[in-house]
Amino acid sequence: MGTPTNSKKVLEKTERGTRWGQDRRLEFIDFRLLWEGRINRSDLTGFFRISVPQASLDLARYMEIAPENVEYDRSEKVYVRTDQFAPIMAAPDSSHFLNQLLAVQSGMMSQEMSFLGWYPPFAAVLSPSRKINKSILFRVLQAIRYGRAIEITYQSLNRPNATERTISPHAIAYDGFRWHTRAYCHEHQDFRDFVFARILQITNETPSDSDSAQDSAWHTVLRLTLKPNPDLPIEQRRAIELDYGMVNGKVIVESKQALLFYLLKRLGLEKNKKTSPQTQQIVLANRDEIEPLLEAAS
Repeated sequence: MGTPTNSKKVLEKTERGTRWGQDRRLEFIDFRLLWEGRINRSDLTGFFRISVPQASLDLARYMEIAPENVEYDRSEKVYVRTDQFAPIMAAPDSSHFLNQLLAVQSGMMSQEMSFLGWYPPFAAVLSPSRKINKSILFRVLQAIRYGRAIEITYQSLNRPNATERTISPHAIAYDGFRWHTRAYCHEHQDFRDFVFARILQITNETPSDSDSAQDSAWHTVLRLTLKPNPDLPIEQRRAIELDYGMVNGKVIVESKQALLFYLLKRLGLEKNKKTSPQTQQIVLANRDEIEPLLEAAS
């Protein structure tokens, strides 16, 4: 019997070499050419734990599909992108590259699992991590999957002591800082958000008779129209348009009605918030349409 370390190495080799098919490796080639401009066989053999002949076949297949994308530099002994390069599998959006950088920096992805081969000097402003008990998360996920109600001990902001609740979770959400579950609260007989970190324990579960289709705030998608603050000078408004990728001076952001409060708070667009234009650089152009929906969701 092999040691746990050896078993892990075998598992990694199996996952990368066997379970990940050629399409995944072609995407890897495409990604490296798109963002690094070069790739060689050792990149493939090192990442996917495949043989050199297999890596050669993968590169040959890529060149067969997109011959105008890549050429072999004999002096450098590396495959390089051409001036005519156009990605065939990798997402061309720059957010794909930047999100991988952020995922590695925040610990959500290991460097070994990222397609990135070279990392530029990089830093990010990270929020304090919210610890979530893995057994709590597992049981909530099971309740969602199998339509169960669970009895929880929950510490809310509005009560000095933790209380017992019965909830029927049907979804999970991230508000930019915290993970929570969207659930029917049997005590208040409505749908609410329960922060995972505040669920202290789960003591029992039973079949649920709640219907998640009745959570209209979760299923309703709103369109928020954002514009530069009109009190800013014109050159600063133009800079804000560029920051947010606005077209014709506006950008549309979609949000579930149930998450509207969190989005407005994150953007600094809470009702009656008074700040300088330099601090509040964007405004909600369709506030009259959106705010009644926020109150309904609350």
